Amino acid sequence: MDEYLLEINDLRRRIAKLKSERASLTIIEELEAQLRILKAIYDSAGGLFAAGENDRRLRASFRERELGDWTFDNVYAYVYEQAVALEPEGHDLATLIWHYDYSAPLLSAVSVK
Repeated sequence: MDEYLLEINDLRRRIAKLKSERASLTIIEELEAQLRILKAIYDSAGGLFAAGENDRRLRASFRERELGDWTFDNVYAYVYEQAVALEPEGHDLATLIWHYDYSAPLLSAVSVK
């Protein structure tokens, strides 16, 4: 289990504990929103990483943009940066994160070698 899943699971446990203690609903809802966002980033990074394993254009573009080697940690960092730049404009941020096309910016104007 990687550090991202550990953080997600820790947050799940914390929410469950707060619910069992009948903590403030506002706090629980804020933590649940944070959990949805972390899960959306993790799932999106996993999807992009898997896609890149089968698409050398993604990996090449990643290197060309000096984002590092094609590792899950580097892909996660890229997805995280893209996700925090999204403007929710009244929409659920987690949903926007899940639906954003992370490969499109990488594949725009890529020279295949």
